[in-house]
Amino acid sequence: MSARLIAISGLGAKEPAAFVVETPQGRLLLDCGEGPEPGRLPDFAAIGNIDAVILSHSHKDHVGALRFLERIGSPAVHATEPVLRLLPGGIAGEPIPSRGRAKVLDFEIETGVDGHAPGGVWLRLGVGMGLLYMGDNSVESAVYAFDPPPATASMIFDASYDDTEATQDAQREALAQRATAGPLLLPVPADGRGPEIAMFLQGRGFDVAIDAAVRAVATMLTQAARASAKADSIPALERLVRDARLLGEDAPAAGVMVAHGGSGDVGVAAALIRRWREEESPAIVFTGYVAAGTTGRKLLDCGRAQFQRWNVHPTLSQNLQLIAQVNPRRVVPAFGDPRFHPLWRARLAPREMISSKVIEL
Repeated sequence: MSARLIAISGLGAKEPAAFVVETPQGRLLLDCGEGPEPGRLPDFAAIGNIDAVILSHSHKDHVGALRFLERIGSPAVHATEPVLRLLPGGIAGEPIPSRGRAKVLDFEIETGVDGHAPGGVWLRLGVGMGLLYMGDNSVESAVYAFDPPPATASMIFDASYDDTEATQDAQREALAQRATAGPLLLPVPADGRGPEIAMFLQGRGFDVAIDAAVRAVATMLTQAARASAKADSIPALERLVRDARLLGEDAPAAGVMVAHGGSGDVGVAAALIRRWREEESPAIVFTGYVAAGTTGRKLLDCGRAQFQRWNVHPTLSQNLQLIAQVNPRRVVPAFGDPRFHPLWRARLAPREMISSKVIEL
C-alpha cells in the first residue's frame, strides 16, 4: 500500500508528537500532543482532516491536544484500555490491544508494550513497506515491560536523550543518596516514572508517601494495566499501594514524598511546592524534562530545586542496539535535538536517516 509520512511535529527537540500517515485509503494521526512548553500545539491546518487517531501513550506531549479534535474532522480515537482511562476531559475512544494485532479503518496495526507508561505501546503499521512508530520507550524500567518490535522497513525512533549514555543504575543510586539527607519531595508524572521511583525507594527502606494519583496508577499496573508491568514488579507495586503513606496537600515534610506534577504546576506537587518554596526544607528534586516557563524550571534556575535524571527514554547505545534488531532501511529520529542529526546519520549508515517533514514510505 503506497503511503507517506508527514511529520507535523516531533522532528525538533521536545515538540508535541503529531505524525500523519497518508494513504489512498485514508489519513491517520499518530499522537496529538501539547507541550512540553505550556500551550505549545501542533499545526492543525497542516494536519488537515483525519480519519482516525492512534495514541502511543497517555502523556500530555502525546495526547494533550485531543481537545481540539473538531479542528481535524472529529476523528475516532484508538488507544489501549489503560490509555483511554487516563485521557483528560472524558475523551472516548476505541480500544486496541497492548500486545497483538488490530485493524483501524483498513489499516493493519501490530502493538507491543513500550517500557515507558501504563498502556503505552509501539505501533507497527502495515502501510508502504511497513512503518514502526516507537513513540516514547525505554528498556531500563524495573516496572514497565518492553516488547522487542518486529523487523520493519521504516522506523520512527525515540531520540529524546540524543547522545546520552548515563544509565538508570547510576541514577537510582544517586537518588537514594539524596533521600538519605532528609525530607525529599519528588514531583513526578503519576502515569510514568512516579510509581517506579516510589517502589524503588520503598524497597531501599525509605519511608515513602505517595499521593492519590500515583497510588491509582500503581494500582492500575497490578490490575487493568497489568500487561504493561513486569511480572516480578507486581508484588512490590502491591506493597507500595498497601504500605506507603497517603500524601495530601496538607502533609508534613517527612520522608520521601512522591507527588503527581512532573513540572511542579499541577496536582499535589504544585500545592506542596506553594507551601515550601520559600523554605529550606524539604529538598525538591525533579527527575525528568522540565520545560521553560514552568514552576519547576523557575525553582531549578533559582537554586531552590535540584535535578537528578531518571531515565525513561533510550540511551544512544540502547537506540543503536534496537535499530540493529529492527533492521530498518530508513530511520526517523523523533523528539531529539536536530543538532544531533549528523551524529545519527553517521552512526546509522548505511541506513537512510531522514529528517525531512514529508517521507515516502
